[in-house]
Amino acid sequence: MPQRTGPPRPPGSSPDKAGPPSGGAGVNGLLLVIEYQDAAGRRRFRPVTLWSVKPGRDGIPRLLGYSHDRGDLRSFRLDRILSIADADGVLQEPLDEFYRQVLGLSWPQARARPSTEEQAGERWAVIRRVARESGLVLAVAVGRADLQMSGEEVKVMLDHVAAACAAEGIDLDAGEIERTRQWIRRMRPSTDAVKTSLRELDAAAPAVKARLIEICLAVADSDGFRHHRELALIDEFSRALLGESPLSRGPPPSDGRSG
Repeated sequence: MPQRTGPPRPPGSSPDKAGPPSGGAGVNGLLLVIEYQDAAGRRRFRPVTLWSVKPGRDGIPRLLGYSHDRGDLRSFRLDRILSIADADGVLQEPLDEFYRQVLGLSWPQARARPSTEEQAGERWAVIRRVARESGLVLAVAVGRADLQMSGEEVKVMLDHVAAACAAEGIDLDAGEIERTRQWIRRMRPSTDAVKTSLRELDAAAPAVKARLIEICLAVADSDGFRHHRELALIDEFSRALLGESPLSRGPPPSDGRSG
């Protein structure tokens, strides 16, 4: 990786020639060049003689100092400081070490460990994402096509979601399996939701698409009767994803999963 170059040096060749016009030196009258991004996203190098550090009401500390380019006292939020160099143009990296050793600050603040409830919420969000990406919306649409969805149909879909999650390294526990079961029972995919799912699946591998069509057929077969509305939807999905009717092709290519 190439060496990163520093920002331009501020006016004055040494720190003792570029201090504030008057007043306390604060943190040793430290002369810095701050690469700063303002609220509008504009980035500028700002030569600053540091006076002090002050806390912010929002929990974000500010560097308070004399801004040589503005000729005035200014404050700089730490979360908008992109880099800091000394008067010789030497970058102070990493920034968190500079803040700790020179300014006595701990920034950025360590993120609190998520609570058990937060972790469960994050995991559930991942499970839902994996389920949608595996085509669950289409499978539920098939299950709802005859205006009712049996427990056998739900089980086929639940097993499909569990297998998709396992492929992502997520083994569903008993509570998550029941939560997924209830979620599937509550689903009522709209026409727009089905179209969105088809668009998202368009880039999937052919084996993944073929596997999904097999799952849809398994949903239709699970109650012992293939309803014509179910078959019509499966045919529509297969033509959209694979360019052919599921009844006109042979066994699907393997996607690496069994069952």
